[in-house]
Parts: sequence; C-alpha cells; structure tokens
Amino acid sequence: MNKISAIGARLAFVAAFAAAGAAPLTAQAAQDHHQKASHARCQNCGTVVSTRTYERAAERASGLGAGGGAVVGGLLGNQVGSGNGRTLATIAGAVGGAYAGNRVERNMHKTTYTDVRVRMATGGYRVFTEQGNPRFGNGDRVRVQRGRLIRD
Repeated sequence: MNKISAIGARLAFVAAFAAAGAAPLTAQAAQDHHQKASHARCQNCGTVVSTRTYERAAERASGLGAGGGAVVGGLLGNQVGSGNGRTLATIAGAVGGAYAGNRVERNMHKTTYTDVRVRMATGGYRVFTEQGNPRFGNGDRVRVQRGRLIRD
C-alpha cells in the first residue's frame, strides 16, 4: 500500500508540475490571440495628420437673386443716356444685375467642407471630406466606420 501511495504522490507531483508549466503557455496563447484580435480590429484605425477647411458656393441658385438683380440693374441702366443708348444701358444693366444677383445668392448659400487626411494603421493615407467645420485635430486617433470617421 505504501508503494501505491508513493506512486500516487509522484503522479500528483507530475500533474501539478505539468499544470504549472502549461499555465504560462495558455496565458501566452491567450495574449497572442488578443494581440491578433486587436490588430484585426484596428485595420480601420488611424491618426489625423492634417485638416483643410474651405467653402464652396452652391451649385445652383433659386433664381430670386438673378431676378432681383435684373430689376435693380435695369432700373439703374435706365437712368443713363437717352434714346437707343438708354435702351442699351437698360438691357446691359439688367443682364449685369442678373449675373451679379445670381452670384450673390449662390455665395449666400455656400457650404463649409473639411478634408481630413488620415495615416491608417496599415501604413497608407486616406482623405475624408466632411461637411462643416473640423471635428478632429492633428494627432487625434480615429476609426473608419461605414465610410465615416469617428473618434477612437
């Protein structure tokens, strides 16, 4: 019976040693898995390297600016000259006023855009154009989600 308990003790010792030796390997495997998972998760991560804000006039206007400009230009042109000269000045004033009124209306409806340049975790660069003032500054960590930038 003494031999059986000695063999049992040795088996218990070997099992404990094996378990203690396997624990660091298991922890290391879990850590490697975590690093791979976080690396896979950050394929869409990056750092903002620059921003550029600019304004763009509206592509189209409603016509109110052109109409109002034509009326004002025509009235001013009618004050110049006499006879055929007055007619030409009225027409020129109306055309010039319509053009100026259209430009003024388009500028009143201008939109602000921001280009955000991001150095991606994969090593490349991407530029995202957003409407409005800048939401990110240089050095901010961001992530691409559904084609848009979000703070990471």
